[in-house]
Amino acid sequence: MARARMVAAGALTLALSGTAIGMASVAAGSAAPRAATTESGELTPVEEARLNAGRQLARPGTGATGANPVISYLPDLHGVDMMSWRRVLTERSQGRAAPSAAVQAAASPGGRLSPVLTYREKEPAGVGGRNDTTWTGERVTPFGTAAGARNRMVVTGALADLSPTARQLTPSAEDDGAIPLARQTGIAGNGRITVTGTIGDGPHGTRGDKSGDFDWYAVTAKPGETIRAELSGADEYATTMIADATGTLLALGWQVPGGGDAQAATYYTTTGGTFYVQVTLGSMWQKDSFDSGSGTGQGPTTRYSLNLGSWRSDRDAVVVHLRKGDVLGASVAGQAKRVSVQRWDAQYVTGATDADLSFIYPEASPLPGGGNATVAYVAEADGWYGVITENGVGRYTNTVEVYRPGGSESATPQTIYLDFDGAVIDTSIFGGDNPRAKLSPLKSFLAGWGLTEADLPPLAEQITATATENLQADLARRGIPGFSVKVVNGLRAPDTFGRPGVSRIIIGGTIGESGIETVGIAQSIDPGNFERAETALVLLDMMSAPVAGNPLSVVSLNSYIGTKTPRVKFVGRAIGNVVSHEAGHYIGNFHTDNGNLVSSLMDSGGRGFWRMFQAGPDKVGGTADDGDTDFSTDRFSLWEPFFGAEDTANVSAWAFAKRPS
Repeated sequence: MARARMVAAGALTLALSGTAIGMASVAAGSAAPRAATTESGELTPVEEARLNAGRQLARPGTGATGANPVISYLPDLHGVDMMSWRRVLTERSQGRAAPSAAVQAAASPGGRLSPVLTYREKEPAGVGGRNDTTWTGERVTPFGTAAGARNRMVVTGALADLSPTARQLTPSAEDDGAIPLARQTGIAGNGRITVTGTIGDGPHGTRGDKSGDFDWYAVTAKPGETIRAELSGADEYATTMIADATGTLLALGWQVPGGGDAQAATYYTTTGGTFYVQVTLGSMWQKDSFDSGSGTGQGPTTRYSLNLGSWRSDRDAVVVHLRKGDVLGASVAGQAKRVSVQRWDAQYVTGATDADLSFIYPEASPLPGGGNATVAYVAEADGWYGVITENGVGRYTNTVEVYRPGGSESATPQTIYLDFDGAVIDTSIFGGDNPRAKLSPLKSFLAGWGLTEADLPPLAEQITATATENLQADLARRGIPGFSVKVVNGLRAPDTFGRPGVSRIIIGGTIGESGIETVGIAQSIDPGNFERAETALVLLDMMSAPVAGNPLSVVSLNSYIGTKTPRVKFVGRAIGNVVSHEAGHYIGNFHTDNGNLVSSLMDSGGRGFWRMFQAGPDKVGGTADDGDTDFSTDRFSLWEPFFGAEDTANVSAWAFAKRPS
């Protein structure tokens, strides 16, 4: 069972305020064109996310209701109160019980718990720059999963305050409402300014055309510096955004009046260059960062103070040697708010800022949690990896642990049983409140796709074949030692759920029957797949609904069925991909970005359903452009509290490692 069934997380604004170091490895999804819109001509996912953050912070308190957004494939993200989920996340993660010694021992190499290694950073207090990166960090050679090494470590240190003295900048004259009109701050690396301004004046404010007032500032940073923009003094909910020269959002911060939630926007740059910082109200959005008159409408007028600069913030890196497949967890506490992991030969990182989702790990997971920020990472190759602590001033403690994957000590292969016959389940394992929810079988939904009962066996076969391709055939090519997983068609095989190494996915049921408002949901997220007997649901009411009069018709497979679409093949392939998505959660993957150019089975819900359903850009199933959606490397979802990239194929493949026979 997951450590906290009744909670979930979104931490939407946290996701936007932490961005990967040099996302070159996922460049296809890193930079959206300026003023980009969705396929329907509406706002982009980032724009919607930002506006949603504004709505939630301006009117907080509706509660963390609905399906858990972290483990669900949701039909729509607009109604999710991400800020309330963030508060629940923080409370439950801080209060959860640490993994037991028995759990840690069972997962430790050789089944024996090693003594905890204590490591104190060597950089003197008040000094920065000596151990800032994966390539200059301090190597800790006794740590690891190799014979004789210790797999548990506590790192202590202190982050120095290296911020330069701030100078006062006179307020800029309007119009400064677009990137080409941005106020020049004079910052050219290692500089900081404070400035006051007003949102609501100028030619597009309350006395102008009322399209919306935006204040832009230009900052030049040097490689290795962190740009930081912090708001204060506003009597309305206000945001600050860091963007690159194309207008692509890199980080988001906010300030709530009355001493509520606040976070500075920060962005670490490996390349340096000129960046742009926008200040505006949370209820407003600028459609084109290059057009000062392209706002969505002016809100109330408010004054603000901005503390803005770029300098080499102190970052501490310890460098550890990992074997491919090692499952590393890190949880930082004290005065640091960000932790990340970076491979020695790659620019991208995997990390978290001000967020701990460790409560969503299953009880069998030995990974640490309970800190200010927590991350899990599955090593792709043998080599040195940096574990980086940052974002703060003062002392910190970073708990770093590493284990072999959950099945690596077992001779039992992983089985994923696809249950098409309906089921009676206790939905509390997903955060529901029905101890005996009765879910309809797959055959109850055939008519919705224009199929008959004669189509049931080939449809179940197609779903199984698609899931087998995604979870077995594709991942087997990665050459994982002892790789073994079997996907079982429940129409043709007895139900073996309950036996060791058997997880299941129930394919059927409705929102009304389950009481869970989602398309799919998994029992946990389990990096390393330490709990190998879990459950997931794939509900079929929304995917089989009529299109006419349906406000969420994009979720219905009928939206993508044309006159020549092979219905059984298309429907089976689409459902098989959602099955793979939910299995992907309970074998260790979080959501990836559903709005960029990278297609991934772990893309979050809310949009991009045509990619998950493999209908292709023409959004018609069975045509030449359908493609093949797989586990891939993609940046994390902007709706969730991670930054960087996730190699979901690597995470998934190592989940199915077992002891070679």
